[in-house]
Amino acid sequence: MSNRQSAPVPKEVSEAIRSTRQAKGLSRAAAARAAGVSVSLWTQVELGTQYKGEKKVDARTTAHTLQAMAEAVGADPVPLLRKTGLDRPATGTPSTSRPQPLLDLTGLSNEDLGMVAAFVAGLRAR
Repeated sequence: MSNRQSAPVPKEVSEAIRSTRQAKGLSRAAAARAAGVSVSLWTQVELGTQYKGEKKVDARTTAHTLQAMAEAVGADPVPLLRKTGLDRPATGTPSTSRPQPLLDLTGLSNEDLGMVAAFVAGLRAR
C-alpha cells in the first residue's frame, strides 16, 4: 500500500459504500453525519466522481475519510483501503474522533425495520 495522502476511489469501493449504506437503511445525510463528513463528500465517494471547475474527474479520498465512511455503515475499512491503495490511519482514527450513530438497527428483522421506517416517515410528515 501507498502512503499517499489521497487516492482515486475505485468503482468497487464506491459500490461497496453505497450498497452497504442502503442495506442499513441509511440516507446519505445520516451516513455522512455518522462519518463526520459532508453530504457532498459522501456523494462524491459513492458516485466515484467529482467536479473540478466544470470538468468531471475521479473522486479522491484519504484513508481517514474512507475509514470513517466504512465504519459509519458498518463495513470493514481494511479491504476498501487496500483496494484504494491507502494505508489505514495510524493515529487519530475516525472511530475515536467522530460522533457515533444515534441508533444501531443491526439485528432488527425486516418487519421491525419496516415499522421503524414507517414511524420515521410519520415524524417527517408532521
